[in-house]
Amino acid sequence: MANEAPEIVLLPGLDGTGELFDRIVPHLARHFTVTVVRYPPDPTLGYAGYVELVRHKIGSRPVYVLGESFSGPVAVLIAGQLGAQVQGIVLAATFVKNPWPSWFIRRCARVHPLATPRNLRDAMLMGAYGDPELRSKVETIVQGLSLPVRAARLRAVAGVDVTADFMRLSCPILALHGRSDWLVSKSRMQKVIGEKGRSRMIVFPAAHMLLQTQAAAAATEIIEFTKSAAEENYEA
Repeated sequence: MANEAPEIVLLPGLDGTGELFDRIVPHLARHFTVTVVRYPPDPTLGYAGYVELVRHKIGSRPVYVLGESFSGPVAVLIAGQLGAQVQGIVLAATFVKNPWPSWFIRRCARVHPLATPRNLRDAMLMGAYGDPELRSKVETIVQGLSLPVRAARLRAVAGVDVTADFMRLSCPILALHGRSDWLVSKSRMQKVIGEKGRSRMIVFPAAHMLLQTQAAAAATEIIEFTKSAAEENYEA
Protein backbone atom coordinates (compact mmCIF):
# COMPACT_ATOMS: atom_id res chain seq x y z
CA MET A 1 0.00 0.00 0.00
CA ALA A 2 2.81 2.45 0.86
CA ASN A 3 4.16 2.22 -2.67
CA GLU A 4 0.85 3.08 -4.36
CA ALA A 5 0.83 6.31 -6.33
CA PRO A 6 -1.02 9.16 -4.60
CA GLU A 7 -4.25 10.28 -6.27
CA ILE A 8 -4.89 13.78 -7.53
CA VAL A 9 -8.40 14.86 -8.49
CA LEU A 10 -8.58 17.57 -11.14
CA LEU A 11 -11.60 19.90 -11.10
CA PRO A 12 -12.22 21.79 -14.37
CA GLY A 13 -12.70 25.42 -15.27
CA LEU A 14 -15.91 27.09 -16.44
CA ASP A 15 -16.37 24.74 -19.40
CA GLY A 16 -16.65 21.78 -17.02
CA THR A 17 -15.49 19.27 -19.62
CA GLY A 18 -12.06 18.42 -18.23
CA GLU A 19 -10.79 18.38 -21.81
CA LEU A 20 -8.36 21.21 -21.15
CA PHE A 21 -6.36 19.06 -18.75
CA ASP A 22 -5.06 16.97 -21.65
CA ARG A 23 -1.64 18.66 -21.64
CA ILE A 24 -0.89 18.43 -17.94
CA VAL A 25 -2.29 14.93 -17.28
CA PRO A 26 0.62 13.06 -18.96
CA HIS A 27 3.11 14.94 -16.79
CA LEU A 28 1.13 14.34 -13.59
CA ALA A 29 0.54 10.68 -14.45
CA ARG A 30 4.24 9.96 -13.92
CA HIS A 31 3.71 10.49 -10.21
CA PHE A 32 -0.04 10.31 -9.55
CA THR A 33 -3.13 8.35 -10.22
CA VAL A 34 -5.02 11.13 -11.99
CA THR A 35 -8.80 11.48 -11.78
CA VAL A 36 -10.39 14.11 -14.02
CA VAL A 37 -13.84 15.25 -12.91
CA ARG A 38 -16.27 16.25 -15.66
CA TYR A 39 -19.28 18.32 -14.64
CA PRO A 40 -22.70 17.48 -16.08
CA PRO A 41 -24.28 20.14 -18.32
CA ASP A 42 -26.93 20.93 -15.71
CA PRO A 43 -27.91 24.61 -15.32
CA THR A 44 -29.59 23.92 -11.97
CA LEU A 45 -26.28 23.20 -10.26
CA GLY A 46 -24.56 25.84 -8.16
CA TYR A 47 -21.38 25.52 -6.13
CA ALA A 48 -23.12 23.34 -3.52
CA GLY A 49 -24.16 20.92 -6.25
CA TYR A 50 -20.65 20.69 -7.68
CA VAL A 51 -19.23 20.07 -4.21
CA GLU A 52 -21.68 17.22 -3.66
CA LEU A 53 -20.82 15.73 -7.04
CA VAL A 54 -17.07 15.84 -6.29
CA ARG A 55 -17.54 14.39 -2.80
CA HIS A 56 -19.36 11.45 -4.35
CA LYS A 57 -16.56 11.05 -6.89
CA ILE A 58 -13.87 11.00 -4.19
CA GLY A 59 -15.68 8.69 -1.83
CA SER A 60 -13.51 7.73 1.13
CA ARG A 61 -10.15 7.79 -0.66
CA PRO A 62 -7.26 10.03 0.47
CA VAL A 63 -6.59 12.53 -2.32
CA TYR A 64 -4.99 15.75 -3.39
CA VAL A 65 -7.43 18.13 -5.09
CA LEU A 66 -6.68 20.65 -7.83
CA GLY A 67 -9.26 23.32 -8.59
CA GLU A 68 -8.76 25.30 -11.77
CA SER A 69 -10.39 28.71 -12.28
CA PHE A 70 -14.16 28.20 -11.70
CA SER A 71 -13.44 25.19 -9.48
CA GLY A 72 -11.19 26.88 -6.94
CA PRO A 73 -14.10 27.40 -4.52
CA VAL A 74 -15.14 23.77 -5.02
CA ALA A 75 -11.66 22.60 -4.00
CA VAL A 76 -11.73 24.83 -0.91
CA LEU A 77 -15.15 23.60 0.21
CA ILE A 78 -14.25 19.95 -0.44
CA ALA A 79 -11.08 20.30 1.65
CA GLY A 80 -13.07 21.87 4.47
CA GLN A 81 -15.73 19.17 4.45
CA LEU A 82 -13.47 16.13 4.05
CA GLY A 83 -10.77 17.24 6.48
CA ALA A 84 -7.68 15.04 6.67
CA GLN A 85 -8.91 12.94 3.76
CA VAL A 86 -7.75 15.81 1.52
CA GLN A 87 -3.98 15.78 1.84
CA GLY A 88 -3.47 19.11 0.09
CA ILE A 89 -5.07 21.40 -2.47
CA VAL A 90 -3.75 23.17 -5.54
CA LEU A 91 -5.53 26.34 -6.62
CA ALA A 92 -4.72 27.14 -10.25
CA ALA A 93 -5.59 30.51 -11.82
CA THR A 94 -8.49 30.85 -9.43
CA PHE A 95 -10.12 32.77 -6.59
CA VAL A 96 -11.82 32.39 -3.23
CA LYS A 97 -14.13 35.37 -3.78
CA ASN A 98 -15.77 36.61 -6.98
CA PRO A 99 -12.87 38.07 -8.99
CA TRP A 100 -14.93 40.90 -10.54
CA PRO A 101 -17.88 42.95 -9.25
CA SER A 102 -21.01 40.80 -9.05
CA TRP A 103 -23.01 43.07 -11.36
CA PHE A 104 -20.35 42.82 -14.05
CA ILE A 105 -20.17 39.01 -13.91
CA ARG A 106 -23.97 38.75 -14.07
CA ARG A 107 -23.98 41.03 -17.08
CA CYS A 108 -21.35 38.81 -18.74
CA ALA A 109 -23.65 35.84 -18.08
CA ARG A 110 -26.22 37.43 -20.39
CA VAL A 111 -23.75 38.01 -23.25
CA HIS A 112 -23.35 35.31 -25.89
CA PRO A 113 -19.74 34.03 -25.71
CA LEU A 114 -19.38 34.25 -29.49
CA ALA A 115 -20.09 37.98 -29.26
CA THR A 116 -16.53 38.38 -27.97
CA PRO A 117 -14.06 38.44 -30.89
CA ARG A 118 -12.04 35.25 -30.94
CA ASN A 119 -8.71 37.10 -30.91
CA LEU A 120 -9.72 39.10 -27.83
CA ARG A 121 -10.93 35.97 -26.03
CA ASP A 122 -7.72 34.12 -26.81
CA ALA A 123 -5.66 37.09 -25.63
CA MET A 124 -7.52 37.05 -22.29
CA LEU A 125 -7.13 33.31 -21.85
CA MET A 126 -3.68 32.64 -23.29
CA GLY A 127 -1.94 35.95 -23.79
CA ALA A 128 1.25 35.52 -25.80
CA TYR A 129 1.59 31.88 -24.72
CA GLY A 130 -1.04 30.16 -26.87
CA ASP A 131 -0.58 28.05 -29.96
CA PRO A 132 -2.84 27.07 -32.89
CA GLU A 133 -3.79 23.69 -31.43
CA LEU A 134 -4.85 25.19 -28.10
CA ARG A 135 -6.74 28.04 -29.75
CA SER A 136 -8.63 25.54 -31.91
CA LYS A 137 -9.48 23.38 -28.89
CA VAL A 138 -10.80 26.37 -26.97
CA GLU A 139 -12.95 27.40 -29.93
CA THR A 140 -14.49 23.92 -30.11
CA ILE A 141 -15.22 23.91 -26.37
CA VAL A 142 -16.73 27.41 -26.41
CA GLN A 143 -19.04 26.51 -29.28
CA GLY A 144 -20.13 23.32 -27.53
CA LEU A 145 -20.85 24.86 -24.12
CA SER A 146 -24.54 25.14 -23.29
CA LEU A 147 -25.55 28.79 -22.92
CA PRO A 148 -27.81 28.15 -19.88
CA VAL A 149 -25.01 26.18 -18.18
CA ARG A 150 -22.45 28.90 -18.87
CA ALA A 151 -24.82 31.56 -17.54
CA ALA A 152 -25.57 29.52 -14.39
CA ARG A 153 -21.88 29.02 -13.67
CA LEU A 154 -21.12 32.70 -14.12
CA ARG A 155 -23.98 33.59 -11.77
CA ALA A 156 -22.50 31.17 -9.24
CA VAL A 157 -19.12 32.93 -9.56
CA ALA A 158 -20.83 36.31 -9.07
CA GLY A 159 -22.07 35.28 -5.65
CA VAL A 160 -19.22 33.15 -4.36
CA ASP A 161 -17.10 33.94 -1.31
CA VAL A 162 -15.32 31.06 0.42
CA THR A 163 -12.69 33.25 2.08
CA ALA A 164 -13.69 32.19 5.60
CA ASP A 165 -13.68 28.51 4.57
CA PHE A 166 -10.24 28.99 3.03
CA MET A 167 -8.85 30.58 6.17
CA ARG A 168 -10.03 27.63 8.27
CA LEU A 169 -8.27 25.00 6.15
CA SER A 170 -5.56 22.98 7.85
CA CYS A 171 -4.23 21.11 4.81
CA PRO A 172 -1.19 22.27 2.79
CA ILE A 173 -2.09 24.71 -0.01
CA LEU A 174 -0.35 25.61 -3.25
CA ALA A 175 -1.59 28.45 -5.48
CA LEU A 176 -0.45 28.72 -9.10
CA HIS A 177 -1.09 31.90 -11.05
CA GLY A 178 -0.08 33.54 -14.31
CA ARG A 179 1.83 36.79 -14.12
CA SER A 180 -0.22 38.12 -17.05
CA ASP A 181 -3.60 36.81 -15.88
CA TRP A 182 -5.93 39.79 -15.92
CA LEU A 183 -9.05 37.65 -16.13
CA VAL A 184 -8.46 36.59 -12.51
CA SER A 185 -6.16 39.03 -10.73
CA LYS A 186 -3.23 37.43 -8.93
CA SER A 187 -3.07 40.21 -6.33
CA ARG A 188 -6.21 39.03 -4.51
CA MET A 189 -4.90 35.50 -4.31
CA GLN A 190 -1.51 36.74 -3.13
CA LYS A 191 -3.25 38.63 -0.33
CA VAL A 192 -5.23 35.67 1.04
CA ILE A 193 -2.26 33.32 0.66
CA GLY A 194 -0.12 35.78 2.63
CA GLU A 195 -2.74 36.00 5.37
CA LYS A 196 -3.39 32.27 5.51
CA GLY A 197 -0.03 30.76 6.37
CA ARG A 198 0.90 27.14 5.61
CA SER A 199 0.46 27.96 1.96
CA ARG A 200 2.56 29.02 -0.99
CA MET A 201 2.01 30.83 -4.28
CA ILE A 202 4.03 30.39 -7.46
CA VAL A 203 3.68 32.85 -10.34
CA PHE A 204 4.37 31.70 -13.91
CA PRO A 205 5.08 33.59 -17.12
CA ALA A 206 1.55 32.90 -18.36
CA ALA A 207 -1.93 34.31 -18.74
CA HIS A 208 -5.07 32.60 -17.38
CA MET A 209 -4.53 29.20 -19.01
CA LEU A 210 -1.26 28.41 -17.25
CA LEU A 211 -1.96 24.67 -16.87
CA GLN A 212 -2.23 24.47 -20.65
CA THR A 213 0.60 26.79 -21.70
CA GLN A 214 3.04 25.87 -18.89
CA ALA A 215 1.96 22.28 -18.37
CA ALA A 216 5.37 20.70 -17.68
CA ALA A 217 6.52 23.44 -15.31
CA ALA A 218 3.20 23.48 -13.46
CA ALA A 219 3.22 19.69 -13.09
CA THR A 220 6.74 19.80 -11.65
CA GLU A 221 5.66 22.31 -9.00
CA ILE A 222 2.55 20.27 -8.16
CA ILE A 223 4.58 17.08 -7.74
CA GLU A 224 7.13 18.79 -5.51
CA PHE A 225 4.34 20.32 -3.46
CA THR A 226 2.66 16.98 -2.84
CA LYS A 227 5.95 15.38 -1.82
CA SER A 228 6.45 18.12 0.78
CA ALA A 229 2.81 17.87 1.85
CA ALA A 230 3.14 14.11 2.33
CA GLU A 231 6.10 14.64 4.65
CA GLU A 232 4.26 17.39 6.51
CA ASN A 233 1.14 15.27 6.91
CA TYR A 234 3.24 12.30 8.10
CA GLU A 235 4.96 14.39 10.76
CA ALA A 236 1.63 15.80 11.89
